[in-house]
Amino acid sequence: MKKILTGFSILLLCACSAKLSLLTQADAERGTAKFPGSTLASLNEGKAHYEQYCGSCHGLKSPASEPEAEWNRIVPDMVKKTNKKAGSEVVDSKKQELILQYVVTMSTAK
Repeated sequence: MKKILTGFSILLLCACSAKLSLLTQADAERGTAKFPGSTLASLNEGKAHYEQYCGSCHGLKSPASEPEAEWNRIVPDMVKKTNKKAGSEVVDSKKQELILQYVVTMSTAK
């Protein structure tokens, strides 16, 4: 019974969070306009950090839910809160940049 409830809880959590699409080479190419040197690998790394760090405290927003200017405000604020809550720099500047690269690039996906 406990296994069934655990499985149900996981399914419920997954259903409540944003469905993040798979990244493509076209996404990486679009990302280079704002982030020179952006690659599919760096976008995937940013997405993984976004899911890990942002999704650990609250449901994930679809990157398309906010414009670039708002992501530029939200991400640094949330990184500060995350690091303060952890008592150390869990999300360093490189991870922050990758998260920002991912959400900004994907905020313009069509």
